[in-house]
Formats: sequence, structure tokens, C-alpha cells
Amino acid sequence: MIDTQSMLDELCLDATDETTQLITDLLSQSENIIRDSVDKTKPIASYEQDPIFIRAAKTLCTQLYYDRTLTGGMSIGLQMMINHLKGEVGADGYKPNSTV
Repeated sequence: MIDTQSMLDELCLDATDETTQLITDLLSQSENIIRDSVDKTKPIASYEQDPIFIRAAKTLCTQLYYDRTLTGGMSIGLQMMINHLKGEVGADGYKPNSTV
């Protein structure tokens, strides 16, 4: 899982118990949403080395922090990152930095 403290720092948030728990939950949800959008058969750990996956999860976490219901949907940039990750999925599943 992406480090909660790095997300708190990125959002310039104080590490109170409530905020830390909220960001931890939002990060977990974001990682699962991104993984499920790309290839849900692979464990999260197989994605965590990919910088695009990390940025996509942090982007979604940020969007969920400021708008829990994603009123306007996912941003175009986030959709682009998900499509990039989908492009790395070959016939036999997700391969980080694939040439597929």
C-alpha cells in the first residue's frame, strides 16, 4: 500500500488520528478501484512498483478527499492514467513496464 504519510504530506494535512485513518481508507479504496479498473485478477502488490499506478491512486485519493461522491466523475487525467495501465495488460495479465 502507498505510504499514508506521503499522501498526508502531498495534501499538506496534519497527521491527526482522524485524518490519518481517513487517508489510509481513501488510499486503500483508490488502489482497489484502480486495480479493478485495470486487471482485478492481480494482487495490489504487483502494481505497487509502477509509478503510473501510484500516481493514479494518489490522484483518486485526492479527488475522493475533496469530493467523496466524485460529483463530476473521475478527472480526465485519472482516466488517462487508467487507460495507460490498461495498455500494459497483455493476454496473460498485467505486466508493469510492458511493451505490449
